[in-house]
Amino acid sequence: MNKIVKNLYNNYNQWIIFGFYLLLILGFFLNLDPNSGAYLDYQIHKKISQDFSLNFFSTLINYDQESTRHSPVLLIVFSFFEKLNFQDVYIRIIGLHFCLFLPFIFYKIINLKFNEFNKKKKFFLASLIFISPTFISLSIWPDSRIYGLIFFSLSIFYFLRFEIENKFSDAIKCTLTYILSAYISLNFSLFAIFFILKFLIFYRLNKKFFYLIILNILLALPALYYTFYLDNIFFLKSGIAGKEFDLSESLNYSNKILIIPTIIFFYLLPFYFSKVILFKNLNVKYFIISLIIVFICSLFFNYSEDFSGGGIFFKALRLLFENNYIFFLISFISIYSILELCRNKPFNILIIFLLIISNLQYSIYHKYYDPLLLILFFSIFDIKLKNNINKINLIYFYSFGFIFLSLNFLKQLI
Repeated sequence: MNKIVKNLYNNYNQWIIFGFYLLLILGFFLNLDPNSGAYLDYQIHKKISQDFSLNFFSTLINYDQESTRHSPVLLIVFSFFEKLNFQDVYIRIIGLHFCLFLPFIFYKIINLKFNEFNKKKKFFLASLIFISPTFISLSIWPDSRIYGLIFFSLSIFYFLRFEIENKFSDAIKCTLTYILSAYISLNFSLFAIFFILKFLIFYRLNKKFFYLIILNILLALPALYYTFYLDNIFFLKSGIAGKEFDLSESLNYSNKILIIPTIIFFYLLPFYFSKVILFKNLNVKYFIISLIIVFICSLFFNYSEDFSGGGIFFKALRLLFENNYIFFLISFISIYSILELCRNKPFNILIIFLLIISNLQYSIYHKYYDPLLLILFFSIFDIKLKNNINKINLIYFYSFGFIFLSLNFLKQLI
């Protein structure tokens, strides 16, 4: 008996992973959708993938006429399954098992980034992915966002390994995977700026850097030709059923500057509560800058609660107070916190900037940043951890994750 108990203890990670896997399978057969939008998106994309299977070239050339702003790449892949008459349940179950690569890659990232952590700690951090509402929804209802995130996370892994081992082959692999992620989900394309600047700092202007630039250009040409030369600018669609916006509304960055930092701040909360991140005394300069930003952006803010998205703070505060004043206060706190986090860290500023400008369309969905921000905070984001991640810290992270997951299910009942 003691031997059995000891064996169970030594293989705790396998049992926990198996438990999360069973819950995901159960969610699959219950058709769960904690994001409350993945199912509808999947139905739209299902129709388009069927169109690809029936008339590939016509659908490809006229893709901007379709009711989606998602890249056609994943839908083309799914169209081959449609061509082979795969039943929908088999397409989805294959997609679910492919999504299991994400927590595995996240573990590999943490293993590289935090070599001083023990195996158990790394495992529990990586397993936070399993309680992400977006991971659950998009694993059950396939969506380009989660598949793009898988390859983007793989590019981060190769980049971190490049920083450690300085192998040009890892720079190549990083480039190939982030470009693939951008083809699957366009939002990741702008992160090429981050990687290229990092490679420039390391290689300077030598021939290896120019090889990487040429590779980027060559691989980007098909997308540029398809999107702009063939006039298939599909990614500025509103993403809101029955509502379209002109370009000035979609590119109103006052909305994005006020909303997106609140989503980032939301994912920083467990770091603050667990005191993994600690700030110094009030920085007057950042206080004034934050105040000015919020004041100016509030003058042009026009995001409506009648439309989907907006992030957890915007939606909750509008529901409770029916005005934007408390939301603007949270935006101020969020922007100030981000400025503190970016103090003397130019690449942190760049990442935040890329997160904001990568949202080209009008609507701003929380799912775009879940679990992306968790992965970024534990990988390419420069965060000085005041204390090592310990058991108490992990309890904070898991409590936060389960509360957020519960809120996602609760909002469907309201």
